[in-house]
Formats: sequence, structure tokens, C-alpha cells
Amino acid sequence: MGEKLNIRAMVYVAAEPIPYFWPMRSFIHHNPLHGLEDMPFETAVEQGRRLFHARGYLPRSEYQRYLKQGSVDYAALESGIGEFAAQHAVPSGIDLARWLLTLVTATGLEFSAVSRMSDAALVQAALGGTPMATDGAPVDVSQLSSRLRDQFPPDMPLCEVVDALYGTELSVELDERVIRVCLDFLDEGQSVWGMPERERGLFAAWRELSRHDMFRSPDGEWARQLLEANSDPEGVIAQAMAALGIPEKHWVGYFTRELARLHGWAGFIR
Repeated sequence: MGEKLNIRAMVYVAAEPIPYFWPMRSFIHHNPLHGLEDMPFETAVEQGRRLFHARGYLPRSEYQRYLKQGSVDYAALESGIGEFAAQHAVPSGIDLARWLLTLVTATGLEFSAVSRMSDAALVQAALGGTPMATDGAPVDVSQLSSRLRDQFPPDMPLCEVVDALYGTELSVELDERVIRVCLDFLDEGQSVWGMPERERGLFAAWRELSRHDMFRSPDGEWARQLLEANSDPEGVIAQAMAALGIPEKHWVGYFTRELARLHGWAGFIR
């Protein structure tokens, strides 16, 4: 019972940042940063970008248009960029403030995060199409694996990690499976053929249908064993997270990111 209550509490907390979408017939707007009001604005925007896969700011071209129209104060922009540049050390001979101001106002290039400056010799090799010099040391695979893992947030769903590494669309496939179940269960009586066992609740109905659907897939045997060993959703969650090797301290963030992928269905259910 204790584990069930703990998982229910974590799911409840994880769903807090998910905006409500109700009532569906008259709902016209929502706060896209709902549940993040306790954070500084910049932090909330970044967290919202991670959760909802949305842009936190307008495209560069829009800001440049506002600048030409006079809606953006050029002097204030120049001053802000100067303050930012003053906080960062750069090689001698580079006017960082002027460079950034030109990028912001005269080009359409998007900035990207860079952890460190590239070595001049490596840049020359890349531009010249010649092999890059190395120190001849053997590649430490374990070190590379560790550095690679550090590049992903600990609460990033493993399906997203797989997609990022291998260019697959596993996340989309899993999302579509979950959304299809939501569509069947939350059809509001519109379907000609209603979802079997619907009166027993979402999990019980899905569990029954899975016997005829999911188990036909390559991963069906593992899913069958999982559902046979657990008759409640909390048990399935606990066993699945343990099998994935996700530390419990990251479960809430993991659940939030999973819920945010459901394109409004999680908000509708809330």
C-alpha cells in the first residue's frame, strides 16, 4: 500500500505542470507555463521548452522586424548585449559585443550552445577537409559512454534518448499507442463500437485489450509478463521503471516529460 500511495503522489506532482484542457467544447486559452510560476521567467521558459517541445521566443526575423519598426529600442539592445559580453572572456582582437550585435540585428543565424572554443588546428583541418590530428591515444569507450550519458538529462525518457542517438521515431510510435487508447476510452460516446470493459476504468480496459493487441508485437512477451504480474497501474509503473533502471529520485521529472508528450490528452484527463 505504501508503494502505491508513493507512486500516486509522484504522478500527481508530475502532472502539475500540465495545463488543463477542459471543457473541450468551450476552452479557448491557457497559461503555457502553468505549474512553473515559482521559477524565474527565463528558467520557466526553458523548462517549458523542454517539456512541451515549443519555442520560448519568437524567430530572429520577428525581432529584427520589430527593431526596424521602432518597437525595439536599439540603444537598450546594444546596452544589454554590452553587459552580457562584459561577463565573458574572449580571445584578444575579438569585439564580442559588436559581433553579437551584428549577429542579432543583421543575420538570420540561430545561436547554439557551445561548451568550449574549438582548437585552431582542428578548425583549419575541418575547413580544409584534411584529417584531424590526434595524440594517438586509444579511444576509451567507457569514458566516451560516460560523457555521452552526461549529455542527456536524467529525467529524459529513454525512448527520446534512443531517438536522439539512432535517428529513430520510437517516441512517436509509443505516443501514438497511448493516444490511441485515450481516444478509445474518452470518445464521449461518439464511437459506433465502444471500448470493451470501459466501465472498469482506463487501466483495466487497456490491460484487457492489450491481450489481443500489444502481445502481437516483438516486445509482447515482456509486456505480457509485466501485466500478468501486476493487476494495478502502480505495480506496472514500479516494475517498468525498475526494469528501465531509472533512479526513483528522477521518477517525477520522467513522468512529467512523458505526460507532456501526449499533446493535450494528459491535460484533458486532469
